[in-house]
Amino acid sequence: MHYGIIRRIVTLAELIEPDRAQVWAWFFETHIEALGGRPVELAFHGRGPEVVAFLLDILSRTRHASNVKPFPRRPKRQIGPQPNDDLFAHGAGAVVAVPGR
Repeated sequence: MHYGIIRRIVTLAELIEPDRAQVWAWFFETHIEALGGRPVELAFHGRGPEVVAFLLDILSRTRHASNVKPFPRRPKRQIGPQPNDDLFAHGAGAVVAVPGR
């Protein structure tokens, strides 16, 4: 099982229920009749995308469905020189001795 699916399920559930404790209680304890199991069971048995589709269907029926993005995306890592590259590029930094050695 890929843990990213749990993140997607919980993130979508938080769009419906903002209380994180309630979301986790739902994830572990609530049986979804339409899917035949609890979200945690479904996710661990490779049926997480069905839970995601279930939640997206619920969100699409809400008043502000046009504002809902399916999943938050991680910012992409910058490729190329990083801000501190000049500090470590030449290996000329001071060496600090460890006391007692």
